[in-house]
Amino acid sequence: MQPRDPHSPEVMSEGAEPPPPGVKWMAALRWAFLAIAAGVALFAWGTYVGERRHAPGGSSAATVLYHCPMHPQIIRTEPGECPICHMRLEPIGADHAAVPTPPARPATPPSPGETPPGTTPIVLSLDRVQAIGVRTALVEEAEADDKLRVTAVVEPAERGAAEVHVRSPGFVEKIMVDQTGIAVAPGQPLFALYSPEILQAQGELAVAATWAANDERASTAEAARRKLELLGMSPEEIDAVARSKQPIRTITIHAPAGGYVVKKNVVLGSYVVPDTALYEIQDLSRVYVVADVFQRDVADLHKGDTGTFAPTLRPDAAVQARVDLVYPTLNAEARTTRVRMVVANPKAAPFRPGDYGTVEFVGRRRKLLSVPKDAVIDTGLSTYVFIAEGEGKFSPVDVVLGPDLGQRVSIAAGIRAGQQVVSGATFLVDSESRLQAAAAARSGTRK
Repeated sequence: MQPRDPHSPEVMSEGAEPPPPGVKWMAALRWAFLAIAAGVALFAWGTYVGERRHAPGGSSAATVLYHCPMHPQIIRTEPGECPICHMRLEPIGADHAAVPTPPARPATPPSPGETPPGTTPIVLSLDRVQAIGVRTALVEEAEADDKLRVTAVVEPAERGAAEVHVRSPGFVEKIMVDQTGIAVAPGQPLFALYSPEILQAQGELAVAATWAANDERASTAEAARRKLELLGMSPEEIDAVARSKQPIRTITIHAPAGGYVVKKNVVLGSYVVPDTALYEIQDLSRVYVVADVFQRDVADLHKGDTGTFAPTLRPDAAVQARVDLVYPTLNAEARTTRVRMVVANPKAAPFRPGDYGTVEFVGRRRKLLSVPKDAVIDTGLSTYVFIAEGEGKFSPVDVVLGPDLGQRVSIAAGIRAGQQVVSGATFLVDSESRLQAAAAARSGTRK
């Protein structure tokens, strides 16, 4: 007989007490409670996810936002300091609830006279006005010169340029002007040229001059002289050949105009041909001052208008000149038009091509509206002032700035003469306007 397993049911049942009554019922009840708890948990999770999914702004609706009390346009998702006034950022709303993102920047700037974005008219009590030190100034009307200042550059005059060519192929046997940058006078010798074609034409003149007493030979000599002139020989050299009855081996090439040698393309022994520019001479006794004028301003400039050119590095060398040409073309990228003036170039303190400077054009005197500089607020998005309308009411108005008038700035559009603008504590009035505008936007959004 094989021994029985001590752990078998038969062995355990022998001498063991049976389990108490109700154990199986309690086990079933415990599993039922666990199933109910799991169902409740799943239901709560599903409800939470559904509420977040349908909440405005999705999951970001529960995010706390912080803003600057003085600059409500500064909104952050974490606490910190305002980058403008360094005040501590505070949670938006009394219950620290989040608010929608501020409206996006407008696609087009406001028109003159309209309320700038992010601001609103405000009404302050007399005590409040006195406490923050609000001052006002009158929008004045005054006459001023209509000035236009633009950048300019010195360029060589096109009419002062000359090139040196030979009229017959040949070899350079001697060079008198062998470097660039030096000044030459009109008719100054540049180099000596040996040309077989010119030498042959000289021989024809020498033969014709020998028989010049004969009328037919005289006409032949004249034709030979004309041929040498066309080949580039000077009248003095032709006369010398006619007198000596002997050809000259080389002829001298002279400068056709005075100026500075800016290019040289010849060396000793070069074989040169007519289509090669051997020298370039630039007359710098007069130069161009070319200014780049914006498209909106060029219509006010005409030929004959006076401008003052001042080099950047030598402002004391300023010189007056008249507009010589307004170019008919427009730079498509910079939206500018070139305006040219001709300036006399003194040898003592010359204007060198490439020098930069500014040109100031003075137009007719005209009436302008002006306000103190501290009355203007420029946010980069809009430029505006606050109009004092009486009884503590201040309204922001977008304006267009004109020329700078020193302590005051001119206003081209947006206000009228006789109005009062805020010129003291402007920053505080602007902050109050923006706070009220932000509060109105929040209340409108919550409703």
